[in-house]
Amino acid sequence: MVIPQVDLQVDLSEQAIVYIKEHGGILTIDEAPQTGCCTNIVFVGAHSGKPQEEGYFGVKEQDGIKIFYDPFIIKKDKRYEVVLEGLFKWKTLSVY
Repeated sequence: MVIPQVDLQVDLSEQAIVYIKEHGGILTIDEAPQTGCCTNIVFVGAHSGKPQEEGYFGVKEQDGIKIFYDPFIIKKDKRYEVVLEGLFKWKTLSVY
């Protein structure tokens, strides 16, 4: 399988940077879990930690964080923003 080369453009909020570094300094941007039915839309999501199968992911270093990303869902010429949302133990990383 040929892995496409993608120039990931991502902005990390200050809160997201602190959260990711507190959770190991690794971020994965990939397909987000979906609920419901009858949709063909691929949502992009983020979580701290490595992907299960690193070989299918591109890797980028930014802001002292190692970012793994799924090159099959990243759109060219799109800038992604990763922010931290939620309170207390319900904090989560979101991609816009």
